[in-house]
Amino acid sequence: MCLIYVFGALAITSGVFSQDTTTLLPETRDLFVAVGSSVKIPCSDGEEKGVEWRFNSSVLVSSPVLFIQNSSLKDQGIYTCHQLNGDLIQTVSLHLGYPPSPPDVHCWSPSYPKRAICSWTLTPDPILPTHYSATYRSFSDPLSSARQCQKWGEQDRQCALEQLEIFASEPTLINITAVNALGSTTRIWPISFEQIVKPDPPVNVSVMVMPGRKLSVQWGPPHTWPDPVNFLLKYTVKFHWGKPETARTLGPYESNKMVLSGLVAGRTYYIQISAKDSLDDGQSSDWSEPISATVSIN
Repeated sequence: MCLIYVFGALAITSGVFSQDTTTLLPETRDLFVAVGSSVKIPCSDGEEKGVEWRFNSSVLVSSPVLFIQNSSLKDQGIYTCHQLNGDLIQTVSLHLGYPPSPPDVHCWSPSYPKRAICSWTLTPDPILPTHYSATYRSFSDPLSSARQCQKWGEQDRQCALEQLEIFASEPTLINITAVNALGSTTRIWPISFEQIVKPDPPVNVSVMVMPGRKLSVQWGPPHTWPDPVNFLLKYTVKFHWGKPETARTLGPYESNKMVLSGLVAGRTYYIQISAKDSLDDGQSSDWSEPISATVSIN
């Protein structure tokens, strides 16, 4: 059991961080505690007699010291210490969470060779406000050469790596550091640009019914693939007629169209397209959204 005794305006220990948020009296403090820790909070700077502690305005205990054992998320909230006549002595805002754990990193490149994207998760989630810093460099380059991984999208756990070397002889190292009031951690993750290529799904998929029990299928490369002329994609077509177990795949195709033939008249088919780098680097894209067409009876 981790037992923390908090004095005065500032306390930093394993599992607890406290700081002033105002210079006005009575003072207000933010107190950060790791879930599972136990904490003792004296009222003001000493153990005044004739005081009581309240939690979210409800009286907890008449005692100069508040003791919370084996804290859990339900203990999070506003604690106030009062004289018995109701006068406020101090306010403590208790925040429960976890120190950051080493991030689990996932990187992919939907825009090869322009950029790669990395995202990460922490288990358990810290819950507390956590700041992330991400940099990257070639394996043999000095630390001073590291470049900042730029924030990508609205998430604070995702960033973009620009101007990576293609067909590099050594991996790129991405360094992700997570910091919050309870601690910090770093994960260094090696990536090979070509191994993380993963296009987004093809777009503008269309199907046209043709005579002779055929369907003409067309599609376009994903908008995020920056140079489909010099960095070719190949495509796989998947189709089924109502049940996933009936699915068949055809391809790969280097063109953006194909014809399904030998189909059953009157049957509705569902068609999806997947893309992959033509040199077979990395992974195939996810499947495009299914589009359906019914084969003509005539």
